[in-house]
Amino acid sequence: MNETLKQRIVGATVITALAAIFVPMLFDNPVPDADNYTNELSLPKEPDNGMQDLLDTIPKNQQAVLSRPIPAKIKIQAETIVQSAKDSDLKSWVIQVGSFSHKQNAQDFRDKLRKNKFTAYVDSITNSKGITLYRLRVGPEIDKARAVKAQQQLEALYKVKTMLVSE
Repeated sequence: MNETLKQRIVGATVITALAAIFVPMLFDNPVPDADNYTNELSLPKEPDNGMQDLLDTIPKNQQAVLSRPIPAKIKIQAETIVQSAKDSDLKSWVIQVGSFSHKQNAQDFRDKLRKNKFTAYVDSITNSKGITLYRLRVGPEIDKARAVKAQQQLEALYKVKTMLVSE
């Protein structure tokens, strides 16, 4: 065999062996020191004791909350809001669709109304004889004209006699 050919075969074998050894090293760990980095997070400073006094003033149960007096500023604002609502003669309108002696009947009809995009709810009232009735209502609506229109739609769709009530 030719000497030059032997050298080429040996050279190709050596280069192939080196490639087989070193090429996988390039792809095994692309960032060689990635494991050596640590995240140096520091904990926030502990709050001073001034916060503890504030935390101690927070009521711990329902009785403690109810026994606290209402701050004067809040009481005055609430009275002002109630008075301005009385002065403005603000009313809302609801449509009473019916009164039911069985709660389930009222809830079933309410669900039908809700499927047709009416804002319906059921509330209960006890009459003078001690009987509980479940009122099915739609609303509330601030504009009386819109309430009347909704009332007409209800009567046409469900063939019921409704009553418009001011609240």
